[in-house]
Amino acid sequence: MKNVFIIGTGKCGETFLNKLLKKDGTIDSYDESRPLLQSYYKFIRYNKLKVDEAPLFLNIKKAIANSNKKKKIYLESSSFLSFHAKDLVNKFNSKIIVLLRNPNGVCKDLQESGWYKNKYYKSNDNSALGYQGISTKFSNKHHNFSRLAPKGKLFSRWNKLTPLAKSKWYWDEVNTRLIKDLKKIDKKNYMIVRIEDLKFEKYVEICNWLKVKPILIKIKFRFLTNIQQIKNIKIKDRDKKILGSYKSKFEKKFYPENFR
Repeated sequence: MKNVFIIGTGKCGETFLNKLLKKDGTIDSYDESRPLLQSYYKFIRYNKLKVDEAPLFLNIKKAIANSNKKKKIYLESSSFLSFHAKDLVNKFNSKIIVLLRNPNGVCKDLQESGWYKNKYYKSNDNSALGYQGISTKFSNKHHNFSRLAPKGKLFSRWNKLTPLAKSKWYWDEVNTRLIKDLKKIDKKNYMIVRIEDLKFEKYVEICNWLKVKPILIKIKFRFLTNIQQIKNIKIKDRDKKILGSYKSKFEKKFYPENFR
């Protein structure tokens, strides 16, 4: 089964890379096609709840099979599948592209999107988060599952943080767990890409790795990236202090410039 998944924290360029690759006629492209289903199982996996995951994988299997019947490669970008990389490889021999973006930009975008705007309520810190009524309309019901929170003693302290600091926790938590899972996967099945490094040469490298022809020429690629590519954003000193208060080994490894 020929299939590729682009995963990450969200707000790190998954949709953008999807749009670049879908220009190849041999690729059948989708972007977070099942948000409620996938975010539900993201919530379950993160909280280690004993819920059968067969519906998730059956849905994915059918989607891949439909694309392959058309003699096309199934491609999906979805931040909701970031805790299922190992399963995708084991079940479907998937190729995984892990996109990273500087947490400063991700966290500011999450904050502006309303992430962690209000404090969460729990009567038992050790329990998984209950329904918080985050969604504002039917089309964003998945927000109730996707905006994770920690369990245990950390929850009370975390719940007092600013939305920006909570977003930094989320960025580190997702990426740390994702990279940990990658260590259990054959290196031929995944590629880690910083969106800041997505130049034309990297685009060609990705295409070659996927064994598809690079459709875009350099001039066209530069035109598209100049218009759409996620760029570093200016961070106010106050926000830098908040973001800097939550450092991690993961950030230091992939974004050492934040420590200078």
